[in-house]
Amino acid sequence: MPIPLKTDVEIAKTGIEISYRTPMLFIGSCFSDNIGSLLESNKFDVLKNPFGVLYNPLSIATGIKLALNNIQLKSEDLIHHNNLWHSFHFHGSFSSPNKNEVIEKANETIQQTHLFLKSANFLIVTFGTAWVYKHLKNNIVVSNCHKIPEKEFQRLKLNIDEIVQEWNSLIADLHKINPELRLIFTVSPIRHLKDGAHENQLSKSTLLLAIERITNENKGSTTYFPSYEIVMDELRDYRFYAPDMIHMSEVAIQYIFEKFKLSFFTTELMNCLKEVQKITLAKEHRILTNNPVEIKKFAQSNLSKIEILELKYPEINFLSEKSYFENLSEKE
Repeated sequence: MPIPLKTDVEIAKTGIEISYRTPMLFIGSCFSDNIGSLLESNKFDVLKNPFGVLYNPLSIATGIKLALNNIQLKSEDLIHHNNLWHSFHFHGSFSSPNKNEVIEKANETIQQTHLFLKSANFLIVTFGTAWVYKHLKNNIVVSNCHKIPEKEFQRLKLNIDEIVQEWNSLIADLHKINPELRLIFTVSPIRHLKDGAHENQLSKSTLLLAIERITNENKGSTTYFPSYEIVMDELRDYRFYAPDMIHMSEVAIQYIFEKFKLSFFTTELMNCLKEVQKITLAKEHRILTNNPVEIKKFAQSNLSKIEILELKYPEINFLSEKSYFENLSEKE
């Protein structure tokens, strides 16, 4: 009998089924970007981290509240530092020397996310850390410190009750505008070592215990996906990490995505995804021949595959692929 080389995390079917008909909003740590990007590249209807990467449960909740209530930012909501205007609720990519540009970009994002939330089937939330920074002058927990001096902030660790109370209230509000919305919670396996190794473990434990209560108190509309446990138990070797030894490697991200599919994809969707991937890979395929007959044959073959899939799954958007292969087919 072979000796097992790792401990497998059991992935059970949750009863929640993701499909091409189910819009998904990913929000939270950069782990949300990773899984959201994989789904997006495979033609799913995904909106990922519209406010930029958010790490702690309160900042994530604040972003969702802004979108939920379509709260538009005003000039007084911004801060000025290092010749740039910033919002404490948005990533630095929204910052600009032009105040109006920041407001316009942020408000467009809020409006877009508001509309998406109203029709989304799934909200996938990834908590990264329980540690937060509170801006002393404004008396708010910030999503991004924007390199403002540390003395202007107070560093705190959220407790379980604070997180549970915030999210139970938010889930109730979400269901007022979208009763069918399902929430999938996960904890980022990426360690926040700047907090300290022990403090990182305390933080992750706080998040895990908070999610346990949230899902227990909101049964039927929430569930938990064990990305953290998969990395800790199955991918504990450093070969599954990026060169910084903190973030996950592409292999690890793909591995977790396979587990995600096992939990939330039907067999039919798995088969459909394989056909979609053939088309998306074909679009990226480097054409080595100059023979117009062969090129046209290749293009028309893929257009035929798209047509078959569109008849069965009209909700999948193949506009860019169709345009590419049609143009390829017309080349002499």
